[in-house]
Amino acid sequence: MKVIAIILLVIIGVYLYKRTQRLANEENDKRAQDEQAASEAVEAEVKDVTPDTMGEISSPSDEGVSFDKKLDIEGEVVEIMPEPEPEPEPEPEPEPEPEPEPEPEPEPEPEPEPEPEPEPEVDLAWANAKLTQAIADTTAATDTAAQYTAMSVAVAECYKQRKQADYVTYGASLSKRYTAFFTVYAAETKADSPETEVKGVGLMHMSTLLNDNAEFDAAIEICKTAIKHGVSDGTVTGFEGRITRIEKAKAKANK
Repeated sequence: MKVIAIILLVIIGVYLYKRTQRLANEENDKRAQDEQAASEAVEAEVKDVTPDTMGEISSPSDEGVSFDKKLDIEGEVVEIMPEPEPEPEPEPEPEPEPEPEPEPEPEPEPEPEPEPEPEPEVDLAWANAKLTQAIADTTAATDTAAQYTAMSVAVAECYKQRKQADYVTYGASLSKRYTAFFTVYAAETKADSPETEVKGVGLMHMSTLLNDNAEFDAAIEICKTAIKHGVSDGTVTGFEGRITRIEKAKAKANK
C-alpha cells in the first residue's frame, strides 16, 4: 500500500509541475504582448527622442521573470481502493433425507373364541327328565345364545341335585363347554346391547359343582372368568370371596 501511495504522489507532483509550467508560459506570453503594445504607443508619441536619452531598455525577457512555485496540497492523497468482493459462502451441505419411518406392525388379530367341545356321549339313564331335556335343547340349538341358555338350565339342575354324585360328576364335566358358551355369549351381548346385564349365576353353580367334585383349580378359574367379565354371583363377597372359600377347601383336602 505504501508503494502505491508513493507512486500516486509522484504522478500528482509531475502533473502539478507541468500544469504550473504551462500557466507560467501563458503568463509570460501575455506580458510580452502587453509590453510590445505599450512600447509601440510610446514610440508614436515621442518621435524625437534621441538614442542617448532613451537609455538602455531592458526587456523583461532579459531581466527574466521570477515566479514563486508553490505546491499546496491539503490533506493526504489517498487512493480509494474498491472493497474486495466477499468470498462466496460455501453452499450448505444438503441435509440428509430422513429415514422413512418403519411401517407400524399390524395389530395381531384377536384370537378366535374357543369353540365349545362337542358334548361327549354319556349314558343319562340316571338323569331326570329336566336334565335330559336341557341337554337335548343344547344339542339342537343353532346359535350361541340358545346353547348358553339351554346349558345353563342343565347346570342349574345338576347344582340342584348335587347331593347325588352322578349329577355332580356330570355337571363338572360340562365346565369347559359351558365356559366357552358363556364367553361368546357375554361378548355378543355387550356388543349388541351394552346396557344388558349378563348374569353370573350359572358360573356360580359351575364353580360349586367343580369344588364338590374336588376340582379346586378349575373352580377357581371359573371364578376368575366371572371376575374378568364383571359379573356377580349375587352374594355379598362375590366371586372374590368364593375363591377364598375354594382355596380353604383345597388346603383342607390336601392335609
